[in-house]
Amino acid sequence: MIFRKATEQDITAIEQIIRAASARLGAAGIDQWQRGYPNRSSIEKDITEGVGMVLCEGDTILVYGAVIFSGEPAYNDLTGGEWLTEGEYACVHRLCANEIFVGMGFSKHFMLAAEAMASERVKSIRIDTHPDNKIMQGLISRLGYSYCGDVVIESRRLAYEKLL
Repeated sequence: MIFRKATEQDITAIEQIIRAASARLGAAGIDQWQRGYPNRSSIEKDITEGVGMVLCEGDTILVYGAVIFSGEPAYNDLTGGEWLTEGEYACVHRLCANEIFVGMGFSKHFMLAAEAMASERVKSIRIDTHPDNKIMQGLISRLGYSYCGDVVIESRRLAYEKLL
């Protein structure tokens, strides 16, 4: 498996992965990603800014996500708790697995690669998820993230941080 920056040639495949993930969330009754975001424009912006990352096996994208070092404005308004650290951090957004490979552990591999990359620049990594997204909460928990409080991104999100 290779963890690399996404390229313009990956956009169509990433768009399909996100659409399928959105459909899975909707079918599970989770209103996350049900209002047209993320979309092609989000992916293009991630790639332009150099934050879109893919975990691949050959030419097949297994997982997509954005690994961002410029912060997340919504994280400035954490309620019901506190972050483990202050200062710079990495955050992961738009994490989704290729539908063909859901449940095979590739999102965990993506997150471990993102953590390794982030550890070279910052001392922690943050992520948030919808309160009903139990699959993502399970992944975050298994990887040792600590629940820190709530943020608002479209609606309430559970916010987590892990020391690197």
